[in-house]
Amino acid sequence: MIKNRRILSTIVGIVQSLIGGAAAVLAVLLFFNILEVQTLFKLPLELLPLCLLVLVLFSVFSVINGVSLIREWWRID
Repeated sequence: MIKNRRILSTIVGIVQSLIGGAAAVLAVLLFFNILEVQTLFKLPLELLPLCLLVLVLFSVFSVINGVSLIREWWRID
């Protein structure tokens, strides 16, 4: 039972870190307007700072939580 929990914790940690990294990449693409992402999403310029704030906060917390789950698994072994 403990081994299954470790495996699940590791998988969730890796997936959560990847999602946080993808959100960070999307925030960078929006900020620098690489690949015309702002026009693709049809974002008004007034909402851009709010979207960037939400994406950055989501990515930071996701990466921190994912890394803590992976470290918990690493520490248990």
